[in-house]
Amino acid sequence: MTVLVSTPIKAGNSMAATTAMSSAGVTGRNTLTRPSHAAEAADGARIPREFVHRADDSDVLLTHFQACADGSYRMAARWPRAHALFSPVAGSRENPMLMAETIRQAGAVVSHMAYDAPTDLHFLLWDLRYEVPEEVLGAGVPLSPATAVVRFDDVKMRGKRLSSFRFEVELYRGAVRVGHGAASASCVSPAAYSRLRPARPESADPAPLPAPVSPVLVGRTRAQDVLVAPSGTPGSWLLRADRSHPVIFDSQSDHMPGRGVIEAMRQAAQLATGYEHIIVPSMNAEFCRYVELDRPCHLTAEHRRPLPDGRIPTRVTLTQDDEVAARGMLMVRPAAADSGANGTSAPAAFATV
Repeated sequence: MTVLVSTPIKAGNSMAATTAMSSAGVTGRNTLTRPSHAAEAADGARIPREFVHRADDSDVLLTHFQACADGSYRMAARWPRAHALFSPVAGSRENPMLMAETIRQAGAVVSHMAYDAPTDLHFLLWDLRYEVPEEVLGAGVPLSPATAVVRFDDVKMRGKRLSSFRFEVELYRGAVRVGHGAASASCVSPAAYSRLRPARPESADPAPLPAPVSPVLVGRTRAQDVLVAPSGTPGSWLLRADRSHPVIFDSQSDHMPGRGVIEAMRQAAQLATGYEHIIVPSMNAEFCRYVELDRPCHLTAEHRRPLPDGRIPTRVTLTQDDEVAARGMLMVRPAAADSGANGTSAPAAFATV
């Protein structure tokens, strides 16, 4: 079937309210203030929970949707005080990893509300990146956004159905742009997914769950939230895919979901750098193949020398069956335990990993 470029629902359609917005703030250089996007989108259409593919209302990070005259989309954002997976760092600092989940949800919302994608479609995420501007970190601005501005690009359709797309997201708190990122994904019908992912044989039980590293070494308080286990090889860990986890596996999944993959990357990066508390102000992740649940998956992490601004480039790779399943470049920054300042904390002891 021919793949065609589609035109999304524009402002003026009945699905969403129209709000004129200048595109200059989206494509311009990094600055702290973007007044054209300061207004919240709380007067738009309410976003149903199923449109962000989450089972728990507390995990819905986007609440209202508007289509704009310039072809972009604006959504009201709401971060919880304490997310069940991307919890505050050192007990108080907002976790930038929530930007990754906000970006993923934004792509799903536009797919459903602007392109009429059915809710039974499977979304296959190929890559995702986000970044907190250095000037935001340096100014100590709270990271939780109030507004997400989304632009879809390279949209392809199969007949009348959404097939694949790429999109960019900018996150604002009032007039301050606190983060930005992008992702690309494909949409697969239930029938196509069944052909792509045939039922696993009865003998393919989940791999035994290995004992986790100590939660304190990866910034967690509960063993259930630890996604890595010792492998016996320095700089390498086993992935822990606990299917009873209420957030990572909040719906049926026959593989490790992307949110679990990126949190495992963060935990491996923290172990590799050895700090007691870290934040990840930027991440660039690529998802190459499904991470299966019935056989081992290994993570390796390598970090370079700190950059002049204090960030530590750390590359994390997930390998399964001798093939790369996912990889990411994380910019790690040590975080002070007592506040949201960009202080440093002492490295944890590697001997206990």
